[in-house]
Amino acid sequence: MHFQFHPYSVVLALSAVTTLITAMIARRRTAPGSTALFGMLVAMFIWGGAYAITWTILPLEQKVFWLKIMYIGMVAVPTLFLVFTLHITHREHWFTFRNAILLSVEPVVTLAIVWGATQLTFQSVELVDENGLLIMEITRGFWFWVNTVYSYALILLAFCLLIAGYRQANSIFKKQYILVLWGSIVPFAFSIYTQTNYAALRDFDLAPISFGISGIIYVYAIFRHQLMDLIPIARSRLIENMSDGVMVIDAQGRVVDVNPAMRSFLEDDPASFLGRNISDVLDFWNGNSDYLLNGLEARTELRLPNNPSRYLDLRVSPLYDDDQRLSGRLIVFRDITDRKEVEKDLRHAMDRMQTQLIEIGLLQSQLREQAIRDPLTNLFNRRYLEETLERELARAAREHYPLCILMMDLDHFKNTNDTYGHEAGDFVLRTLADTVTSQSRQGDFVCRFGGEEFVLVMPNIGVHTAKTRSHELHRSIGYLNIPYGRFNLSTTVSMGLAMYPAHGKTKEELLRAADKALYAAKHAGRNRVFVYLEYDSGSN
Repeated sequence: MHFQFHPYSVVLALSAVTTLITAMIARRRTAPGSTALFGMLVAMFIWGGAYAITWTILPLEQKVFWLKIMYIGMVAVPTLFLVFTLHITHREHWFTFRNAILLSVEPVVTLAIVWGATQLTFQSVELVDENGLLIMEITRGFWFWVNTVYSYALILLAFCLLIAGYRQANSIFKKQYILVLWGSIVPFAFSIYTQTNYAALRDFDLAPISFGISGIIYVYAIFRHQLMDLIPIARSRLIENMSDGVMVIDAQGRVVDVNPAMRSFLEDDPASFLGRNISDVLDFWNGNSDYLLNGLEARTELRLPNNPSRYLDLRVSPLYDDDQRLSGRLIVFRDITDRKEVEKDLRHAMDRMQTQLIEIGLLQSQLREQAIRDPLTNLFNRRYLEETLERELARAAREHYPLCILMMDLDHFKNTNDTYGHEAGDFVLRTLADTVTSQSRQGDFVCRFGGEEFVLVMPNIGVHTAKTRSHELHRSIGYLNIPYGRFNLSTTVSMGLAMYPAHGKTKEELLRAADKALYAAKHAGRNRVFVYLEYDSGSN
C-alpha cells in the first residue's frame, strides 16, 4: 500500500477531526435531538475522513474502496440533519416508524448501488497525473444525480422547518436557530458551488472541508448559547398550553407577550395588555409594583380581589442579553388558592394537634405521677424507690460517696386503727409523711414502703450524721400532737439505719440491712433508732 502527500488531504483531515470533536461534545448532551446531531456529525466525520484518504492513498482499487466508505457518511448526513431539525423544532411526532422506513429507503438503495453496481453512480474512475500527484477523475452516473437531488430536497425541507421555527421562537431561542442555520448553510453552499464548478475543481468536493467550519459553529452554539441544553420548544406546545400565566415585558416595562392562561388572572382579554405598561397590571393587585421591577429576582404572593378570594404566586426573573444588559423580564403567575386553603386547614389541624399533644403530655405526667406516688400520703411508692435507689447507688459508686437509708415503722399502729378508726389512721400516716418530708434535705426522697412503713433515702451523707438526723426526726415524731376531731393523737416510731457501702453494696443488701436494724429496734422495745450491726454493742 502506497501513499502520497496531498495538501487537500491535510485540510480535509483537520476538518474531519474538528467534526469528530464536536460530535463527542454533542454526545454528552441529553436534550431532544442530541442523538441525531451526534449521528450527523459522526457521518460528516466519516465523509470527510474517508474523502481525505482518497487523496492520500495511491492504488486505484484502494481509492475506490475509500470512496465507497465515504458514501456511508454522505447518504446519512441529509437524513440525520432532517431528524435533528424535527427534534429541535419540536416536530418529532412527524418522525414515525413508517416515515423512518421511508427516509431510509433511498440511502440504503444508494449504498447497495455504490457497493454492488458502482457504474450507476460512477460511470468511470481513472487515475490521472496532476502536477506529479495522482488523483481520481470520476465520471458521474445516473444514480449520483438521483442521490444528489434527494439529499438537497431533504436539506431544503429542514431549512424550511428551521426558518418556520425561527419565526415562532422567542428571543431566547432565535440565536440558536440562526447558529444552526449558519452551521448547515455553509456545507450546503459549498456543495452547490462544487456541483456547479465540478469541471474546474477537478473532482475536488468542497463540502467536506466546510464540515470543520460547521463543527466550530456548533461548538460555539453549545458553549455560548446552550445549544442542546436549552432546546427551542415550539411556543404552541409549551407556553400556549401552560396552566401558569406567563407575561414577558421589555426593558421599558411594556408587555410584549402573554399566554392564554393569563385570561383567568385578568379581567380583560390578555391580548389587550400588549404594549401597556406592566404597572397597569400589577398595581391593580398589589398597589406598589416598583420593588418587583428593580432588575433582580423577585417573588411575592398576591391576593386577587375576587369573590371568593384567589391567591397568586408571582415570580419575576430578569432577562439579559449577551452583554449582560437588561433586555426584559419574565413574569410567571401561578394560582396557589388550593395550596393556601390546604395550608390554612393544615394550620388548624396543627393547632388542634398541638393542643392534643399538650393534653396528652399532661395526662402522661399525671399517669407517671400516679404510677410512682402513693395516693394516700402523696409520697413516692415502693416502685419508685426500687427504680431510683438503683440509680443513686450507681451514682454513689461513681462519685465515691456514702448513702444512707432510714427505714421507719409506726409502733402499735393497729391500735390506732382499732380505737379511732381507719380514717384516723390515714390522717396519722399523712401527718407522719409531712413531718418526714419537711425535715428532709434537698436531694433526699421519702417513700411509703408499705402499710405503716416508710423509707428515707439520704445520698452523700455519713452514718454518724445520718444517725444524728434520724434521732432528731425520731424526737420530732415523738413530740407530735395530732388533733383529730375531739381527740389528740400521738404516735411513736421505730427506725433502722443502714449505710452504703459499709452495710451493703446492692439495693437488696442495703434494704435488708435497714430492715434488720428496724427489726432489732422493734425487738428491743420499739420507739428507738438502731444502726445496723451497732445494736449488739449497745452504742444506739
